[in-house]
Amino acid sequence: MRKEYRSIFSREIHPLKQFVIGLIMILLSMLFTMLIANGKEDFDKIIYWEISFAVLMGFALFNSIFSYSYEKKSSYFIISLASYVFLALFGGFASYYFSGIRLDDADSFKWLYIVFTFSYLVFISIVNMMRTIIELVKKQDARLRGEE
Repeated sequence: MRKEYRSIFSREIHPLKQFVIGLIMILLSMLFTMLIANGKEDFDKIIYWEISFAVLMGFALFNSIFSYSYEKKSSYFIISLASYVFLALFGGFASYYFSGIRLDDADSFKWLYIVFTFSYLVFISIVNMMRTIIELVKKQDARLRGEE
């Protein structure tokens, strides 16, 4: 028997699973970076903030894309926003813990976090609006064909 191929983008992946994957990625990346940089004096500790921001960007991108196939839109949206906030907070605390650099002192990362948070909200709203429009178009098409 041949197994049916199903795209990862058509699966319902709960936002909390995505959040846990983000946490694990932050921790493993920071621990790996700490092991590599151990004892090096020319090491720029801002990389911990870069790791945190990169994982947060990946979470936002995939979370928005996965929201398209999720059936319970309102619960997904609320859990996604909470997951984003907690992932940003955890990443910030972990970055501060590993680097010793506060967010205010971390170059322009404070503004990057602010701008990207609003970009995430816009992006997830656009994806959900696209889904609503597609559902309306499907209903209209079914009516025109007499299938409804």
